[in-house]
Amino acid sequence: MTTAIITGGASGVGKATAAKLHAQGYRVALLDRDADGARNSAGALAPDGATAIALGVDVGDAAAVRDAVEQAVGAFGPVRVLVNAAGVPMAAMPFHEVPAQEWLTSYQVNVMGVVHMAQAVLPSMRAAGGGVIVNVTSVAGQRARAGLSAYCAAKAAADSLTRTLALELATDGIRVNAVAPGSLDTPMFARFLKPGETMEEAMKRYLPQIPLGRMGTAQEMADAVAWLISDKASFITGQIVTADGGRAL
Repeated sequence: MTTAIITGGASGVGKATAAKLHAQGYRVALLDRDADGARNSAGALAPDGATAIALGVDVGDAAAVRDAVEQAVGAFGPVRVLVNAAGVPMAAMPFHEVPAQEWLTSYQVNVMGVVHMAQAVLPSMRAAGGGVIVNVTSVAGQRARAGLSAYCAAKAAADSLTRTLALELATDGIRVNAVAPGSLDTPMFARFLKPGETMEEAMKRYLPQIPLGRMGTAQEMADAVAWLISDKASFITGQIVTADGGRAL
């Protein structure tokens, strides 16, 4: 069995991806700063912990990430797959009102979280003879959105990092790609709303921008991630697969 680490495993795309890979026969380690949520997700997959475990960790903390990866390797063996699905949104606000801490938090999780995880798993992947990294970024990294300056900038950086890692790690037999979701029907979506905005008002604002006329689902993103990991995508690296219902168009 192949070992996969999935960050953001407590909910949303991370949780759906962990379930998808586990169903395909992977041993999965679910990382999330919501330790209880991650344990619930892992417990639903393997109550005995034989093929799914949860580790509470903030991906913005490099030392904690290294410890978590060591625990995952100790439990399941060398890591061949890393899915960076952990991320933080931001409430829409004018650029001049965005506090410095919002920028720091966005970059610490959405960018440095990817950096910390990739650096931590590289020794294991290299020892195993290769692997696959998939970063869950966002269409916001490609299509600017007023009011989301810190988030858009961080996701654009994550896209660029994906391409750079693909170049650097190709000789190690490690493929690196990203899935860039659009608006998803997940718990995180509510955190993008404008102050005082209702979900109904948000739908009137968002849906006209999506050619397919609906929100995406975590399961659809998990399917895209699983395809990039699979041998069917064995000649694909350095790509950002946009899964947004056509919104970026």
